[in-house]
Amino acid sequence: MSFSYWDRATNYGRVMGLFDSFTQRRAEKKYQRALADHSSEMALWHEEEVQLNEMLTIVRDSIAGDASKHFVDMNDYGFMMTKDEFPVAHIEGAVYLEIVRAPTRYSGGYGGVSFPIFGRVRINTGRTGGKVIPGEESISPTDQGNALVTNERIMFTGAKRSHEWKFAKLIGMSHTAQGYTVFAPSGRGKPAGLGYGVSVSSEVQFRLEFAAAFALGTLDRFEQELAIEQQHHRDERPIPPPPLT
Repeated sequence: MSFSYWDRATNYGRVMGLFDSFTQRRAEKKYQRALADHSSEMALWHEEEVQLNEMLTIVRDSIAGDASKHFVDMNDYGFMMTKDEFPVAHIEGAVYLEIVRAPTRYSGGYGGVSFPIFGRVRINTGRTGGKVIPGEESISPTDQGNALVTNERIMFTGAKRSHEWKFAKLIGMSHTAQGYTVFAPSGRGKPAGLGYGVSVSSEVQFRLEFAAAFALGTLDRFEQELAIEQQHHRDERPIPPPPLT
């Protein structure tokens, strides 16, 4: 059986038509996935934009002397506060974190001799080698309880301990994406911190930074930092995929 030129051309046209149709369907599916991803990214971006706007509103109103319109809860939650102190955040189920050092290890060998004294007890004489290795430090949970952040300090009370960090006596705060903050006190105090969880980390960390700025009189600087962060966030607004051609 033989095929004419026109038969071959017709079959070729059908194959190319099927190929073009397959390519088009694949491109459409890819475009729809890109649209879905962009929609999810935009939802997250919009949520973050709303949060930044709310944070800036709180800071700017506080600079103008209207902090009381945002912090209306005057409950002391069982903590003692001074006359002009007001709560900024109450954290239930907070975890107290402190620096813990692992046991010291000894690494090396023995170069002397040993001989029995009685039974299986032996005494070693001679020289020793190796070195003493101090245990590594890590931050670990040692208690659980409640914490109160105010415009002057952070207070914690748990089953085993109570602690207070005054903002005026801190040289720094380090926030982590894992949902905890480490406080570095001035002087010889050891760093310690609070854990509160990932789900509320952005809210708690903002309130800690706001309370510190309020206590130290640096709300203007904090407002500038937030404004820069907002502009950076707007510069990273998700770009929609190009239209399908």
